[in-house]
Amino acid sequence: MKKFFSVFSAAVLLLCVFPLSGVKADFKNETEVTKKLYSDVYYMTSLDDDSVMFRKNETKKVQPAAFVKILASIVATEKWGNLDETVEITEKSLSLVEYDYGVRVASLKAGETYTKKQLIDCLIIYGANDVASVIAYELSKTEAAFVSEMQALAEKIGCNNTVVKNITGFDADGQYTTAEDVTTLIRYALNYPSFSEAFSAKEIVLPQTAENEERTFSTSNRMTNATISDYYHASVTGGKQTSTDKAGECIAVVSSQDGYSYLTVVLGGKLKDVDKDTVNENTSMTDAQRLLSWVYENIRFRVVATANQTVTTIPVVAGRSADTLRLIPAKETSALVPAGATSDSVLIEPIADTLPEKVTAPVKAGDVICKARVCYAGEEIITIDLVAANDVGLSVFRLIMTGVASVISSTWFIVLEVVALAAVIAYLVLQMKKKSQKKSDSGENKT
Repeated sequence: MKKFFSVFSAAVLLLCVFPLSGVKADFKNETEVTKKLYSDVYYMTSLDDDSVMFRKNETKKVQPAAFVKILASIVATEKWGNLDETVEITEKSLSLVEYDYGVRVASLKAGETYTKKQLIDCLIIYGANDVASVIAYELSKTEAAFVSEMQALAEKIGCNNTVVKNITGFDADGQYTTAEDVTTLIRYALNYPSFSEAFSAKEIVLPQTAENEERTFSTSNRMTNATISDYYHASVTGGKQTSTDKAGECIAVVSSQDGYSYLTVVLGGKLKDVDKDTVNENTSMTDAQRLLSWVYENIRFRVVATANQTVTTIPVVAGRSADTLRLIPAKETSALVPAGATSDSVLIEPIADTLPEKVTAPVKAGDVICKARVCYAGEEIITIDLVAANDVGLSVFRLIMTGVASVISSTWFIVLEVVALAAVIAYLVLQMKKKSQKKSDSGENKT
């Protein structure tokens, strides 16, 4: 496959804008890096600060394929506890799933004994369906019961758009997940060292038994295989590749390079001759390779907000020594941005609905006043707190005068003044009428 990338020019970098919420970056899909992707769904996140680097249809419900086996492996890890204990394979434990031609199996035989870790590793690395059957039977006796366990775990860890119907990942009506949920699942699973180890392994070796010879089963994740240039990326440390008719070609990979780590999920890929060499490539892996190459070439952590820079000022009511208050970032803040970006190339703007018109003294340096957006190339990349830059003491005299001014200018006081004025005017009119009446009566008496 021809090399995909060269270093982007500064002009192209300026197009690579990425709104985010909290500390999440989000590159727009109009950038050059995404124009030639073939997959229907992708979701790339930073494992360092949770930034979302690229996204497309990440909440679209799709068939989960063998990603359900990751869910099964974590259920087993949590319920079994001691993974060095052994499990004897039985005919009953092998009977929970049907095996069609071409389905992955580890050729387990009744009477064999394996450690729980060997079974879980085989499920993660190779995705053997007979192993899934044994695990489900040993833990829950029936597929339906084990599926309920898997569903409960999915809901517990926040995979809110995942519904599991079987233990294999075969296409099934009503079964679905999303790239966002696959990301949530793998992030959770990576908390277990045993999972991380298996997720990074290139093969699993099952030892010789009385019923079987030693067997080696390789991962289908070819992005770690340096001999396959179509897919290989040096940063990839582990992952899982899977596919079904309805799910398409799918992959999830963890990568680490130059101090930056990412989790990339690509779903709905195709088999397509993308480099015109008459051989179809798996576009879930070529797309993941493309995204990784661009990010590692172009994205860096940079300081985007310094602790002492003045963002804005607001009036202070009853301040002893100041009428205004400077607002500054709560702390120095870094974010994943194009390599050329610095704090001088970003704009910090207060979020209007959090910014008060004024504050009343006393104010302490470091008091959080409002939130602000940090923007690069016109788009939000992070939100931060703005705090008071310095102390402003309270002036009691100014507070009293402010209170008096507030009372005088208040609507109810103005209404009261109008009513009082009207009463005075009415009183004067009445007195004038009385005086006029007395004069009139005095004139009549004289005649």
